[in-house]
Amino acid sequence: MNARMGLVFALVSGGLLVSGGVASADSAPSVLAPVAQPQPAPEPPVEAHAEPQEPAYAAPVDLPALSDRSIVRKNMAEGPSIITVETAEIPETPTKITDQAAAERLFGNSGITLQWIGWKQRGPVFIAIDEDGVWWLTGKQEGEDGSGLKLEGRISEIGSDYFLFQGEIKIIGSPDDERFCRGNKQWRFGITQNRKYWRLREFEWCDRLADYIDIYF
Repeated sequence: MNARMGLVFALVSGGLLVSGGVASADSAPSVLAPVAQPQPAPEPPVEAHAEPQEPAYAAPVDLPALSDRSIVRKNMAEGPSIITVETAEIPETPTKITDQAAAERLFGNSGITLQWIGWKQRGPVFIAIDEDGVWWLTGKQEGEDGSGLKLEGRISEIGSDYFLFQGEIKIIGSPDDERFCRGNKQWRFGITQNRKYWRLREFEWCDRLADYIDIYF
């Protein structure tokens, strides 16, 4: 190789470029900038341990006072001899009876039905007369599919072809599984056309569906 051409080579060592064996006056070493390394996220400050707070308790609920009423007469031998009722539900006067024969017919009733559950298998109706002459009534009918009818309260008046019931009526799952009806007030049961039962005279009291609740004699 011709010596005049000089030796040309590039030596990359520490960033120095040499040409013709002589370093240029204005050639300065070139240093590669270091690559920035990702820094870890700072740790969150450690908070002081919080002491558990005292549990918040709801204010006590005032429950209604209860009273045990001695039963002097009942229509079922297996029925209780004492019933417990809320004092607010105890009337100041005994059940009003204007027809004694009708009262005895109601006392000796033969069961209750709701037509959706069926008429063939009647449910029991328990009647108790307490020491103050108040008549209490509890009745129910249960279906094989879990549906049910329940009455619970007192009888405020008995006439020749009717009686007034003060209490709760409840229907569960009949005729539809999702149906639920409940009402608590004074209800009238009456005998019409010489039929052998008292029928609740409010047929569409729940959801415009006619319910026939009958208590037989």
